[in-house]
Amino acid sequence: MNEEDAESEERINIMTLGNMTVGKSSFILKYTENNFQEIYLATVGIDFKVKTLIIKDKQYKLFFYDTTGQEKYKSISLNVIKTAHGVVLMYDITNKSSFESIPDWISSIKEAKGDNFPMILLGNKKDLEKERQISIKEGEQLADENDIEFFETSNKEGTNINEAGLCIVNKILDKRKKDILDYNSSQTSTKLRSGARNVNQNSSKKCYF
Repeated sequence: MNEEDAESEERINIMTLGNMTVGKSSFILKYTENNFQEIYLATVGIDFKVKTLIIKDKQYKLFFYDTTGQEKYKSISLNVIKTAHGVVLMYDITNKSSFESIPDWISSIKEAKGDNFPMILLGNKKDLEKERQISIKEGEQLADENDIEFFETSNKEGTNINEAGLCIVNKILDKRKKDILDYNSSQTSTKLRSGARNVNQNSSKKCYF
């Protein structure tokens, strides 16, 4: 990559959140490196991997932050959310408690980042169908209740991994566009109000002279 490309490259920070052993580390490895490990050591604290993505001739550097699901480290994960541009929420379809924890994660994210923060929900380990405890309908319902996109994924088989990754990136970029439009609109409104005040002030002065 040359210097010009590096300068034009935009950084996107994406958090993966969910309970232990739902497959967060494995998802990131599969999406960033197209690799899968059957045995994965539990993440302690925060780790990350990087993937470069080109969308509409523009280059983005994606930083996928891998967070531990251990309760004692939860405050660390939530603190890192402050620097994130989007979140991938994940549960294990064979583990009911991981699914039941999702509303708490959503509440924490909204408290830190607001209601319109980009999020997607993944029901992982789709390849373990015989051990399923959470139906597709339950996952879809939870996603609908929180107005977020939902995918069932398999890190092992690669099911919906690229689709989910691209979805959260597009959601982040859409929010950036909206934020820019809202900012420009507010700036225009401010200028118009300022202009109106100047006109009124000048008019007042003319009245006195």
